[in-house]
Amino acid sequence: MFDRLTRWLQAGGASVQRIIFQGGDRADATALLPVPFFGPLEDWDGFLNDFLTLHDIDCIVLFGQSRHYHARARLLAEARGLTFVVLEEGYFRPGFMTMELGGVNGYSTTLQHYVWDPDLQQELPAILPKGSLEPHPSRWHFQKTAWHASMHYLAMHRSRSEFPDYQHHRGTNPLSYAAYWLRSWQRKLRRRSWDLNFQSELIRSQRPYFLVPLQHDGDAQIVHHSPFERNTDFIINVMRSFTDFASDEHWLVFRQHPHSRGGRGQRGFLMSLAEELGISDRVHHLIEGDTPLLAQNARGVVVINSTVGLQALERGAPVKVLGAALYNRPGLTEQGSLDGFWQSAKAADPRVIEQFLRQIKNLTQVPISAYALSDEPILWGAGA
Repeated sequence: MFDRLTRWLQAGGASVQRIIFQGGDRADATALLPVPFFGPLEDWDGFLNDFLTLHDIDCIVLFGQSRHYHARARLLAEARGLTFVVLEEGYFRPGFMTMELGGVNGYSTTLQHYVWDPDLQQELPAILPKGSLEPHPSRWHFQKTAWHASMHYLAMHRSRSEFPDYQHHRGTNPLSYAAYWLRSWQRKLRRRSWDLNFQSELIRSQRPYFLVPLQHDGDAQIVHHSPFERNTDFIINVMRSFTDFASDEHWLVFRQHPHSRGGRGQRGFLMSLAEELGISDRVHHLIEGDTPLLAQNARGVVVINSTVGLQALERGAPVKVLGAALYNRPGLTEQGSLDGFWQSAKAADPRVIEQFLRQIKNLTQVPISAYALSDEPILWGAGA
């Protein structure tokens, strides 16, 4: 993706530099000659500060904002008064990428520059950009993502002696990733039929249930943008509140994050806690399922700050957010307590939702497939 972005910027007359930290980065950088950083993390601030001065940099572009090197780069950019842009896989995916000045998710300041009042929505089109963006998906999205990731980690692993001080934000052994994804597909195949049958019967029976999509363990959205240290803390909070305040007829349906399928998961912990709380017959855990469809038919959706919250809003479901999310705003999501949400969950006005989602796409999303092949063009017009 960064090679494609480099060529797009250069075509517009921009001078582009790229810093790499390990062999995987170098394998991804073929559009220009990158500058390697070989030193320990404590030398990174001084290296970057000198680099910015030497090349007269006026904008820093980061993919992600919470990794060790990126977090320090963001702070340095703020101290120097430089523009910095953060990219991440889209709030709306696939086919979109998030691109915001100053940070994304819990660090997003995009909407701070605009008035947000659900009672003023009819005036917003005159204040904010009009129009809608069409996604730009790429065929074989998952296969391309898996290929890029595999090649990146192989190159990183092979270059470890060359970059001995590099600190990655997760494990780097490609064999462990291969084993992880093998287990993931085994569990997917083993559970798919049962989970989809459960989902069909759940919706057909019109059983009142609340959906709780889990996030990936160790995700920055938990660590940096929520009051929870891990998924289990979130689960305990939700299940205890549900036990004490939800009606006996309600069920609680947890949906495992697809990227957590190859790990330990939370099923054992969930069912053990449910038995301890005396609600084991009302708590269910799905590995597979159509998350947007489950959200659409739910009595309500409880999230930390997942993009599932946006999918739920788009489908008219009541949403309660327990972390820092861009869409956690009056008129859109439940602003009261979780305890009260079980009894009084109420969907937002569809017109308010439509306005908000359209403006979020206009202000934060660019149509691109992050893992498309290097020769697939970026279809952004002039001035995009």
